[in-house]
Amino acid sequence: MGGDEDRGYVERLKNDDFSAFDTLFKKYAESLYGFARSITKEPYIAEEITQLVFMKIWEKRAQLDEFRSIKSFLFSIAYSETISWLRKEKSEKHRMNVVGTEMLQASNETNLSIEFNDMHTLVDQIVEGLPEKRKEIFKLSRVQGYSNKEIASRLNISIKTVENQMTATLKTLKEQLRKNGILGLLFYFITFY
Repeated sequence: MGGDEDRGYVERLKNDDFSAFDTLFKKYAESLYGFARSITKEPYIAEEITQLVFMKIWEKRAQLDEFRSIKSFLFSIAYSETISWLRKEKSEKHRMNVVGTEMLQASNETNLSIEFNDMHTLVDQIVEGLPEKRKEIFKLSRVQGYSNKEIASRLNISIKTVENQMTATLKTLKEQLRKNGILGLLFYFITFY
């Protein structure tokens, strides 16, 4: 009986009878909604999928086959739309995870860059406060890249004096950076400054 009745509604629907469409909507909307909600777990999405199914039925009404079960056809469309939504949702979550990771990474890099710049500024201030000879030796070593032997020759002092002055400078840097709570990157500055 249900199949024959549905067949009559489909025939009328194909002839643009909106009351037949309305009858089919009232008959199947609730079960389609329940089906979509059981999969998506989202009432709003299930409602959208249900509306989309009936929009497609109305748009394709001229091509409907009255000898095919309209109920099966409705659930087939609902299934397809639900799977499409799940794929889109999964893709969106993945994209958000990637964006989130990139933003976190950029934030970490920015923070590291700020810390690096802060430490660089502090090291410059500490070096500028050193006695002139010690400052000159440190800059020749770490900024200009001269070896201890080259610095000794250039300044007419012994290699031992250069080494002692560098040791004293590094000790001062270490103490000052420790006081400022940024000793973690000291190795970088000592080695590569």
